[in-house]
Amino acid sequence: MRKQVEILAPAGSMDSLKAAVAAGADAVYTGGMMFGARAYANNLSEDELLEAIDFVHLHGKKLYLTVNTLLKEQELEEKLYAYLYPYYRQGLDAVIVQDIGVLRFIRKTFPDLPVHASTQMTITGVDGAKLLEKDGVTRVVTARELGIEEVRKIAEETDLEIESFVHGALCYCYSGQCLFSSFLGGRSGNRGQCAQPCRLLYQAEGDDKSRYLLSLKDICTLDLIPEMVEAGIDSFKIEGRMKKPEYVAAVAHLYRKYTDLYLELLERAPEGTDPEVFAKQKFWVEEADRSVLLDLYNRGGFHTGYYHTQNGREMVSLDRPNHAGIPAVKVLKKSGRNMECRALIDLNPQDIIELPMRRGKEKADNYTCKTAVKKGASLTIPVFADTPAAKGMVLSRIRNEVLIQKLHELYVDRKIKEKIKGIFILSVGDSAKLTVSYGDICFTVCSDKVQEAMNHPIDVERVKKQLEKTGNTPFEFEELQIEITGNAFVPMQKLNEIRREALDKLQCEITERYRRKEADAQNIRETVPAVMANPMIDSMPTHHRFTASARTLEQIRVLTGSGMIERIYADCAAFPKIWENEMLREVIRDVKESGKEIWLIMPYIFRETTRKRYDAGYDHILNAGWDGVMIRNYESYGFLKKRGFEGRIMTEYNLYQFNREGLAFWKEKGIYGFTAPLELTARELESLPMQDGELILYGHLPMMVSAGCVRKTLGRCKKESSCMTITDRYRKQFMVQNECDYCYNVIYNQVPLYLADRMQEADQIGAGGFRLMFTVENARQTGRILQLYEEEAVYPDGEFTRGHWKKGIK
Repeated sequence: MRKQVEILAPAGSMDSLKAAVAAGADAVYTGGMMFGARAYANNLSEDELLEAIDFVHLHGKKLYLTVNTLLKEQELEEKLYAYLYPYYRQGLDAVIVQDIGVLRFIRKTFPDLPVHASTQMTITGVDGAKLLEKDGVTRVVTARELGIEEVRKIAEETDLEIESFVHGALCYCYSGQCLFSSFLGGRSGNRGQCAQPCRLLYQAEGDDKSRYLLSLKDICTLDLIPEMVEAGIDSFKIEGRMKKPEYVAAVAHLYRKYTDLYLELLERAPEGTDPEVFAKQKFWVEEADRSVLLDLYNRGGFHTGYYHTQNGREMVSLDRPNHAGIPAVKVLKKSGRNMECRALIDLNPQDIIELPMRRGKEKADNYTCKTAVKKGASLTIPVFADTPAAKGMVLSRIRNEVLIQKLHELYVDRKIKEKIKGIFILSVGDSAKLTVSYGDICFTVCSDKVQEAMNHPIDVERVKKQLEKTGNTPFEFEELQIEITGNAFVPMQKLNEIRREALDKLQCEITERYRRKEADAQNIRETVPAVMANPMIDSMPTHHRFTASARTLEQIRVLTGSGMIERIYADCAAFPKIWENEMLREVIRDVKESGKEIWLIMPYIFRETTRKRYDAGYDHILNAGWDGVMIRNYESYGFLKKRGFEGRIMTEYNLYQFNREGLAFWKEKGIYGFTAPLELTARELESLPMQDGELILYGHLPMMVSAGCVRKTLGRCKKESSCMTITDRYRKQFMVQNECDYCYNVIYNQVPLYLADRMQEADQIGAGGFRLMFTVENARQTGRILQLYEEEAVYPDGEFTRGHWKKGIK
């Protein structure tokens, strides 16, 4: 049986949605007016979205709604149900979620609505995927950083549908692990408002110029289609809800084309041959099609992403963060305000050529072609006197007008029509009957009795021509049989009425199949939980219970001697190669002898290589005497439970518990405690039961956790953990820590979060504890911070931040 592979296209507007369907996409994902991760897309209104759901269903396609932001308590309790209910009734095919509380809420309130785990949940392995599968998730969108074998393993060891990104932009950070935009500008990527700091210039320590160090090239995986199919990926996801309809259409068309090509080759394999071997040998991608994609949008060329690459310079677009176009003209000479060039490709009127950047300008000048120019012909381009131009310089075309117009003609402006069959019977003295069939739907509509013609009986061709005028309906007759008995006559108006009635009924029959019943929805509505009272008043601490997390052994030693700290969380990074580190038990013993608890913090990212190491070294690592374990991802929890771990488990801030439903999810999993999210204000935290929670009150906060490695990009990889700084255009510095044991980078804010002088406000939240997060501090700095918090002192000197303590995110 032929494997089905879904082509899933982005729809940031109704035009993009219709273009995607016209181009061959099997499904689209789009956002409504709330809770989507692309707040600045041309998101659909409620009426548009209801229309869109019917539109895709009329054409046998699906629509997935993005509800993939973190929801604050009030939003979840007061807005989410009312927001989703109309789309649920209309027949929405699935929702894509990031927030574990949203997941729990939807599974309770809309139990028959499929839920897809967004890539922002950062699912990187089987253990995390299985955890979500048990809680009702039907599909997981894999983390974009996974290699093809990691994806294959999830597909083979779960019953989940697998959706993976195949084309478009990549975040530098593991999705959902980024606070960069949030802490610098108050625009949170977790709320759909990312300001894209990864697309800006940075100067690395020891470098003499600024580059786009964090700007990844777009991925293009047409050549990997055979591997992706065989790895078990069910849905090829195209990124681009901010892109134009012609881009969406072209990409969807080409991925449909080459996916179908490979699937057809599998079926055509000669008997006695291995179908996969045969199909891979015969599979090819035409250069003309590859050029189309480059012409539409690329950032310094394409890359195949992480499927076969861990990280590296070849993945990064160091010179520019935006569309690079394709080479178009070569400069022969510049004379005054004219630049003489030779065309390297055919140029069309209205094509746009990007000119060299003038000094002091932030954007390049553009030249719009006035006439067509053949490849090899000369052209003169007017420029500014200070436009830098040198002989041999190659300039790019960044808009191909003919291509865009062609895509509009083929897909964007084309009305999509479903093929139907009809039989129209006219018999004098009987009712006129039009029978319409579409798939397994077949019905007959009747009109008035047919009169006998007084003069000119109606003929077959005239009837057929009138009935075939299906106009703006989504149908057209593939076959239309006309049967006339006797000298029949029917007014044209009656033909129009019977056709209109039949097609309206057919449209209703198709869409009604997807509707959900009012009675079922009413029962569901009654399960919406009421807002619980804030238990803060009954849980006010009698003293400040301080804990601290440490990234280095130096910090752990200082914390061990502190009388203020009751519990130390030791980051796994403090013990190089922890699975064989000989100092582990000695450090644990020393901390316990000081009368404190010591907990292990597991890695930010727990991928297959790490899982194997922790599995092989489980007794050495986890049975070393810890008082508990803090986890930072779903994989770690799944791994611990699979290994039978029975100790206490806490969740870190990045397992976002923004609302009570999120807290309830983890409580049901037996979690001992949690860390409050860093993006909620003090007032917003008061709406949550915080007696089992800890507040982070100090730290150089992690802004990004990335598979990309800045040091490797710069060619300075030493394969050992180290720290360096990068500086932005405003001279703000950020520390980049490469964690080589786990192959990820953490980018820390140079300015620390500081709230020692806000302890009275912190008390009002009713948290079970206050944590100081030590990451890049040396022993002296660690001791100094401890003293300041003991004194509840004002920050002595230098810059600091209050984070989102007072100023929240939208």
